This record gives sequence, C-alpha cells and structure tokens, in this order.
Amino acid sequence: MKVRFTATALAELDRIAQNIARDNPAAAVTVVSRVEQLTGRLAEFPQMAYATDEDGVRVVPVGRFPYLIFYTVRDREVVVLHVRHAARLRP
Repeated sequence: MKVRFTATALAELDRIAQNIARDNPAAAVTVVSRVEQLTGRLAEFPQMAYATDEDGVRVVPVGRFPYLIFYTVRDREVVVLHVRHAARLRP
C-alpha cells in the first residue's frame, strides 16, 4: 500500500522539525525519521492504529515522542492527515 502525506501534514511535520532543531538538530532528525518509519509500517498494516471519533480516521502515537499521526485509508492508500504534538487539540 502507498503512503501519501497531505500538504497540511507535511507542513506540521516541518514545523515540528524546525522547533526541535532550534535546540537539538539531531533530535529533529530522529523524530522525523521515526515518523517516516511508522508511516512505512502503516503501509504494511494500515489498521494497526487506534480508531478516532471521526469516521475512518485512525491515530498512532510516535513511540517515545509526544506526537500523534492521524491518517485514513482511501483507495489502497494511507493518507496522513496530520502530525501533531499530543498536547494539541485533536483535529
């Protein structure tokens, strides 16, 4: 299955990386890498995450980091909708 990030999700991930990189560039690379690893796993196991209250939207935590990946599955494609800090309001 293919993985596609929406423009919103890419912008959110870029902001996360920029914020982390101000204090720790290596940590920013690690977080982005972990998001990429998880989305790769979602391509293999698209139903592995928790269902949300929103119909068809699932959420997976980014391991030991305080971020969440929100996605849906459409037409044999995992569509990443948001990458957000866990303390933010959910979309």
